[in-house]
Amino acid sequence: MKKRIIVIGGGVAGYPAALRAARLGADVTLVEKEKLGGVCLNKGCIPTKAYLKATTLFKEMKKASLFGVNSEKVGIDFNSLLVRKKVVVNRLTEGVASLLKSKKVQVVNGTASFVNSKTIKILETGNVLSGDKFILATGSTPVELSIPGSENVSLLTSDDLLTMESLPKSLLIIGGGYIGVELGQFFHRMGVEVSIVEIMDRIIPTEDKEISIGLKGFLEKEGIRIFPQGKVEKVERDDVQKRVIFSTTGGQKEIQATEIAQTVGRKPCFSGMEIEKIGLKTEKGRIVVNERMETNIPHIFAAGDVIGKIMLAHVAMAEGECAARNALGYPSAISYAAVPRCIYTSPEVACVGLTEKEAIEKEGAVQVSRFPFHVISKASLMEEMEGMIKVVAGRRYGEILGVHIIGPHATELIAEAVLAIEMEVTVEELAHTIHPHPTFSEGMGEAAMALSGGAIHLP
Repeated sequence: MKKRIIVIGGGVAGYPAALRAARLGADVTLVEKEKLGGVCLNKGCIPTKAYLKATTLFKEMKKASLFGVNSEKVGIDFNSLLVRKKVVVNRLTEGVASLLKSKKVQVVNGTASFVNSKTIKILETGNVLSGDKFILATGSTPVELSIPGSENVSLLTSDDLLTMESLPKSLLIIGGGYIGVELGQFFHRMGVEVSIVEIMDRIIPTEDKEISIGLKGFLEKEGIRIFPQGKVEKVERDDVQKRVIFSTTGGQKEIQATEIAQTVGRKPCFSGMEIEKIGLKTEKGRIVVNERMETNIPHIFAAGDVIGKIMLAHVAMAEGECAARNALGYPSAISYAAVPRCIYTSPEVACVGLTEKEAIEKEGAVQVSRFPFHVISKASLMEEMEGMIKVVAGRRYGEILGVHIIGPHATELIAEAVLAIEMEVTVEELAHTIHPHPTFSEGMGEAAMALSGGAIHLP
């Protein structure tokens, strides 16, 4: 008899879990209270990248004359961009629905709440569903700050920014993580005056310091104002403008803006499921799981943002599949050793493994190479010469510990580095790998060569 699997949440952890469970022979029901695809497809990854593609293309077309292409009357129409975003999102969510249907996954619209550890009720309809195994993948919601004055001044979230129907004149973003810098650059390129206030000493503070400093320089060169070590003290408003008062190492500052947004991360969301009724263990606002995605209740698994680990879509997908395999009796464990981290600004940022500081703290002696894009033939002919590839490796054995890229197509190039770390490749092995010419990927090989006898195209 088929095992009955109930997946709660149809985002990028839930629908892959449902598909994998169905492919493994289970009878699968997926419960989703909003739209299939979750935050990533509807309010995050996909709409953000649709926006950024438009502004990046606009920037590229403005320099088209370098290639002999006449592009004097190029512009961006925001209303057309909104339509484009909806088309892309609908196409992908419909694709998910089609996949689920093809694998005979029953999709139930509504909010799931536990009656007992093997039964849920759909709150909107009162229907009751029972299962042998459960996979919880209810995602996350934006963190909302409690700032003096915020009770009288509306602070937008990233969700709000992605559903705006018109552009503000000016925008102040609290939070310089990947969400803040991506949306900040998009709105700036759409003609909005943008400022970013980050409480840490630099933007994208979890990434390698050199990469962070490099991105700050590129964004400031475009005209985005960035204030690191900025602690917001209060927000105010009058009939026309909103104001943010914050302290920095240089003293107190005040910035006026049409809109204020908070992009300070996301938090796990499992409200309404009544997990406390069944004794499901949580810690610091997240559902606790082991490396097999098992909770403290043997037949209940959890995956994605709801477990509060690395809140990235591709990680959620891997966790969802891991949970499904274990739920169906196929032993599987998740590893976070080689997780790529991508930021889709221009230039792009992509990293995997340890930062230089982390590597030194862990290994002691390390070796580091930096290979600039401007010496790569493809970068030169494409007029995309900003940035570098940085490789951090162990000094004794040459094992690759971390790769950090800021530059063109970084989010595509990082896949090779992910595989290298996953397979415990050394810099010598990577250096001896033949890379096609002319491509941006040559930079990866040359960065490895720099630690293994010397790069060809560096002095």
